[in-house]
Amino acid sequence: MAGVNEFEMAQKQFDRVAGLLHLDPQIAEVLRWPLREFTFRIPVRMDDGTLKVFTGFRVQHNDARGPHKGGLRFHPAETLDTVRGLSMWMTWKCAVADIPLGGGKGGVIVDPATLSIDEKERLCRGWVQQMWKNIGPRQDVPAPDVYTTPQMMSWMMDEYSKLVGQYTPGVVTGKPIEGGGSEGRTEATGYVSFTL
Repeated sequence: MAGVNEFEMAQKQFDRVAGLLHLDPQIAEVLRWPLREFTFRIPVRMDDGTLKVFTGFRVQHNDARGPHKGGLRFHPAETLDTVRGLSMWMTWKCAVADIPLGGGKGGVIVDPATLSIDEKERLCRGWVQQMWKNIGPRQDVPAPDVYTTPQMMSWMMDEYSKLVGQYTPGVVTGKPIEGGGSEGRTEATGYVSFTL
């Protein structure tokens, strides 16, 4: 939606609910802002030999309930404010569903349709090279989101495993089944279950 600032929207929603709950203003101030934000550059050698630099993000909103969790978006119109807002909503989603995780979200400003398979792989590995010290199964677990795929998650898991020196399938979710992914994950994201 043009002109929408997801972070401002998320903060307005939070302020309204914090008021309804009479939440302590000091606690509200902590929960209103991300704990950590990363903005970084990812140099990628393109297939034609040129070097192109992409901008990447990761926002870790809150980890009071557990490691950060949230998707990675590869989109030409990606912004830090979009990632901030989505990470905040992820915190609330996990809390409301009583899942012991905190909110996180990330992205890269790119149209992946313009990249070859090899360029996508180098970009994915480059994202991990910038973030590997700040992600991991007990710290922050990225997942696929807009224009990211199980194959991309597999490359990211492989790069992280190389950097930490051990096979670490739990660093990301959404990998292919043969690469340590979960059966039914694709279908489960579209299911809603109610019990009366």
